[in-house]
Amino acid sequence: MASPKSVLSNTLQSITFSKIRELESRRESYETRKRSFLDKADAAADERDRLACLLQAFGELYPSARTEHSFTNISRWLAQSKYDASIPLPRLESFGRQLRAKLDVQSRKLDMAHLYSRLLTEWINQPSSLDESAAGASAADSENESFELVERQRQRLSELVDQFESVVFEPLETSEEEIRTFLDGLFPDEDSRKSLDHLRQKIADDTMSFMREASPFDNESLTNCIKGLLTEDIISDEKQSILRDFLDNDVAKAEIADVLNMRFSDLERWNWNAGPQGIPVVPRAGLNGKYRVWADDDILQMIFVQYISVRLCNILKPALKSFMEDVCERDRDEHISPSNGDIERREFFTNNYGESHDMGVEGKRQSEYFETFFLSQLPATETWLTTNPAYDDDDNDDGDESQNDFNQGRWCISGRRPSKQQASPKKKPGIKQQLLRCLSAELIVHRLRGVTHENRKDAGGGVALVQTDLQWYGTGLPHSTIFSVMRYVGFGREWLEFFKKYLEAPLNIDAASDDRAPKGPRTRKRGVPMAHASEKLIGELVLFFMDASVNRETGIFLYRLHDDMWVVGEPDRVAQAWKGMQKFAHVFGLNFNKRKTGSVYLSGRSEPSADVSRILPSGDVSVGFLRLDQASGRWAIDQQLVDEHVQQLKKQLGECKSVLSWVQTWNSCIGRFFGSTFGEPAYCFGREHVDEILETYSSMLQKLFPDAEGKEGSVVDHLKAMIRVRFGVSVPDSFIFLPEHLGGLGLRNPFVGLFLIRDQIKQTPEDLVGGFLKEERDDYQRLKKNWESLGENELRRRLRRIYSDGGEITEETAIRETDLQTFFSLDEYGRFRELYNRDLLIMYNKLVSVPSIVEIRLSEQAESKLSEFLAGDVKLDPQQRWFLQLYADELLEEFGGLNLVDKQFLPVGVLEMMKGKKVRWKMVL
Repeated sequence: MASPKSVLSNTLQSITFSKIRELESRRESYETRKRSFLDKADAAADERDRLACLLQAFGELYPSARTEHSFTNISRWLAQSKYDASIPLPRLESFGRQLRAKLDVQSRKLDMAHLYSRLLTEWINQPSSLDESAAGASAADSENESFELVERQRQRLSELVDQFESVVFEPLETSEEEIRTFLDGLFPDEDSRKSLDHLRQKIADDTMSFMREASPFDNESLTNCIKGLLTEDIISDEKQSILRDFLDNDVAKAEIADVLNMRFSDLERWNWNAGPQGIPVVPRAGLNGKYRVWADDDILQMIFVQYISVRLCNILKPALKSFMEDVCERDRDEHISPSNGDIERREFFTNNYGESHDMGVEGKRQSEYFETFFLSQLPATETWLTTNPAYDDDDNDDGDESQNDFNQGRWCISGRRPSKQQASPKKKPGIKQQLLRCLSAELIVHRLRGVTHENRKDAGGGVALVQTDLQWYGTGLPHSTIFSVMRYVGFGREWLEFFKKYLEAPLNIDAASDDRAPKGPRTRKRGVPMAHASEKLIGELVLFFMDASVNRETGIFLYRLHDDMWVVGEPDRVAQAWKGMQKFAHVFGLNFNKRKTGSVYLSGRSEPSADVSRILPSGDVSVGFLRLDQASGRWAIDQQLVDEHVQQLKKQLGECKSVLSWVQTWNSCIGRFFGSTFGEPAYCFGREHVDEILETYSSMLQKLFPDAEGKEGSVVDHLKAMIRVRFGVSVPDSFIFLPEHLGGLGLRNPFVGLFLIRDQIKQTPEDLVGGFLKEERDDYQRLKKNWESLGENELRRRLRRIYSDGGEITEETAIRETDLQTFFSLDEYGRFRELYNRDLLIMYNKLVSVPSIVEIRLSEQAESKLSEFLAGDVKLDPQQRWFLQLYADELLEEFGGLNLVDKQFLPVGVLEMMKGKKVRWKMVL
């Protein structure tokens, strides 16, 4: 990692240090002049002269103070006191103390600004990681443990590169005939074949239309493309800097557009032009600390293929979605697939005819699947990559052992305004958190099958959940599989030839690890480039057919985030889906990651099926630090996993070379990493989950910051002590938590976000289920009472409406003569509740929702002072407002307002740049 100084532009560095010098000059001048005025006041002959000296000091040191009412009032009262004894000396002494206090306020603010400049200088001048490595190597004899860690990391990196080499240069040939036969078997009927033919024609036409465009690259398309590339954290700092320079330079973008348009017009002759050394390949760590082997290709080639891939994704996504909606199977579940007889009986007893299936949970289930989860990683528009947070599939096994999850929950997002350079449309909430809530709600709804208010203590229906992912999916995907699928869906010869040249890149891994025998560039035979849009295009296209396979064969949905997959539903169907997924993997040349594959089988009121148990994979189901209990079906925090990461966090914080980098690391790990791996609080988890997170955070802090007696530690005390030792300055607690634009460090507190929502979760999931069952029973009783009041003529009229041949009851009709005397059971009434019951849908929506934030209210004085200081476009988030009100009285008394440092002395540019510099998690490989 480059040092902070190296990533600061010369101009920004110059401005920052100029501001620091100006601050120090003004601080020294203020203190010198203040001391002179105070000495003069202390030597004054009487209290009136003393107050006059203080007024003079106040007026000269605060030029704007001459217009303040307090200044003019004291001046007039002082003049009155010379003639009027009703202004006693103690009153004048009180005025003097007020003026001295105001002079001290400015001293405190200048002192805090001075401290801030020292903290910033420390951060800018801290050594780079390369310097640290050199220092560590020189001290190896005294730091054997650190040396061994470096050696272990180096060995693991070498093994990772060796594994990469063994995969990508050796082709895995799959049979196009087997793949085509498998896929044809999914669409045997005439309707599905027509839909398939339409899909092929649509893709063929639209992709060729795109290829014929004369000038697809222009200022707007390049801007969107570059912004999309900048979301890929694995791109080197140097190339990110070049891409950002392109963003701000319209002339450069115009030149690039000309070059790339010429290249696009001659796409048939495109090649890598990588030279005799080929494309260098290096292992590089992402934000989650996971190392991936990365082809460091030319930046113009990167932009070129990125844009092409995004445009093809834009073509594929709506076409595949329309096709899937046409061929989707949802009629194999007895709880959502009523027979004609079931419908007739329901209409007869409820007098509701032609009820829509869209009004229930099943309608919600389908719409959410297609709108949220289906092909969720496939860009839908050219700007999609900048408005959708990248799904970091930490569990995708490309040589990584960590289980990190970086999706941010909405309840811990800062309200800080981004810099112009970093500005982008607001990111959408993390999709993995949405999926976690969806899976949790599905577990609850499936276990509710067969349960009514009368038997509400019943164990309920059975449900199973399978979790898996693919091992080395992007790295090892067979090229024969890729081209077989592309041909199957309608890509033309020209596109296939282009992607063949693109995928068969001349990779050179000679410099990827130490002591590697040089072999020069070699042609890639498996896999796709990591993290670019081309990986999304190809990876999603291949796995789309696994989505279709699971649905067509079982009638249930495969929930998939790239190659991380979950299947939930009735146990026999989930088992059938798992068998189908294994068959798909075999035909397409894929492998499941056994270490990250597992299942939970809750049999409910029935005995567990031996056949189902035998088919379902062994292993745990976990998302982040949450693990699904095999017996209860509840999510619980894996405390052992937390402890392992706490030890790593403690080590990583200890390695920080400056206070600001310590804060930056803390905010990234506590505010983002741990904040999401525990699961975003939601009604499907209940308050019990919130309290478990609070207890876990409390335990973490005790381990991170134990006091002398090993009791509860405090991050505030720890950081204040760090500042006191390094700079000899004692700071108020408010300095730790106030946001940077108010002159604080902006340290994130893990507890506040939880307390902002905790009181909103008043019901457990069991309470919500119980409330629904009561509503259902009450609705049933109302229908029954109404039905029992009907005469035979009305019942016969209902029959005639159902049976158009006169309403006669026969042996073939679902309604019997006995049904004219007896209302159908509560069990039968609730059997298809997932289709028809609006109350169940309300409960489901509640389960998958997150509680709203209840902000702390600022006092009128705090609100007024805040609006005076902040510009209209700068907002404080709820956590910042929480601390602002907590320290408001102290701030108003000690600093005369809510800001610790005046705006003109804050290094805004550097602070914003520092916030944009993301922290990489350093869990050992």
